[in-house]
Amino acid sequence: MSGDMHRANTPSSDGPDAGAALPGHDRADAIAIRLLVGLEHVLLYVVAFGLLVVGAAVLASSAASAILQHASWTARLITSVEGILLYLIIMEIFITILTHARGGRIQLEFFIVIGVIALVRHILSVVVRLTIPTSPPASRQQLWDLAVDAGAAFVLVVALAIARWSARRTDAA
Repeated sequence: MSGDMHRANTPSSDGPDAGAALPGHDRADAIAIRLLVGLEHVLLYVVAFGLLVVGAAVLASSAASAILQHASWTARLITSVEGILLYLIIMEIFITILTHARGGRIQLEFFIVIGVIALVRHILSVVVRLTIPTSPPASRQQLWDLAVDAGAAFVLVVALAIARWSARRTDAA
């Protein structure tokens, strides 16, 4: 097989032969693959829309509970901040899915940011639980949870800094 004939049967994501069959595969395989890729895009957009709806519901629920909750202002503030952080987690996942649906690569930074936000949200909930008097063993366990979460958040922030630093070095080269 000559090089030109091989290139004509090899799909490329940006050339005119993007829909051509792979060597050793027939046209039905190429159609099935295109159908599956199309179905993947439809499902990604459905999930993205669902995340928007869930995010709006979380934000509305958080605002309503902050206004209607019969608790101290600090408890309402912490509940509101947790709701906003949950909303941010949902939106980061939404952005990741939308980027992938539009043909972009899934980037590590989005997942690191999601992890940091999730850990901060969990740290806040542990702090709220620590303000409620409990038995000493439970408080000790909560302090350990807090320390582990803080350490994990630190590691993720360092990983985010390294990822951004190496991306800048790659772009500069």
